[in-house]
Amino acid sequence: MRPTPPAPAIRPVEALNFLALIVLSVATVFLRGRLEDPAGIELRYTIMGAALLLVTLLVRRRERLPGWARFLVDFYPAAFIPVLYETLGPLIAAARGHARDAILIAADRALFGTDVTVWLQRFVNPVLTTLFYLSYTTYYFIALALGFVLLRRSAEDLQRFLFTVTLCYYVSYAGYFALPALGPRFALADSHTVVLETTRIAATIERTLNQLEHTKFDVFPSGHTMIAVAVLLVAFRRAR
Repeated sequence: MRPTPPAPAIRPVEALNFLALIVLSVATVFLRGRLEDPAGIELRYTIMGAALLLVTLLVRRRERLPGWARFLVDFYPAAFIPVLYETLGPLIAAARGHARDAILIAADRALFGTDVTVWLQRFVNPVLTTLFYLSYTTYYFIALALGFVLLRRSAEDLQRFLFTVTLCYYVSYAGYFALPALGPRFALADSHTVVLETTRIAATIERTLNQLEHTKFDVFPSGHTMIAVAVLLVAFRRAR
């Protein structure tokens, strides 16, 4: 029998998270003079780094951990990524100054000959709008749902999936710095004449997301689309 290969000193997903923390911490130091609360951001990164170090140490004795602890060690990115995301708004504003929606609007007009969201207003109706709002919220659950399925099937597949999803998030975050934008609901607000939040469900979802998401420069590339596509591709290969 072949000997079991030794466990890596650090899993790829932790290495990726450490790298993200280092990059953002260095950015915070360089942008300190432009930030309203740099100490608060630095403290958050320090706490996150300590938690990540603890996870790395626990992974080495994962098989001896109780079930609930193994679950936390595997699925901690579900909390780590959102907490990191909430720090991006001030950093993007400090690094880039203002939104660059004009570039994306010009690209839309070049591709489609019009402002797509304005043109689509003719199809707005309460039932369809509510359906789209409900569909939009599945973004917050589909990755976790697939993670739970893979957890029961293959620890190796689960780790690959967690790394893939985490990498997708960081690619989208890099895009927010490269091309910060608020999106057509803000940039083209004067051109929109039809109200979307016409039902209680739609209005509740809109209000809740606005309250929870403090980073507004998060339009391009679309993290929602990127994560949804990644989940579909992995599910197609590993858990149809």
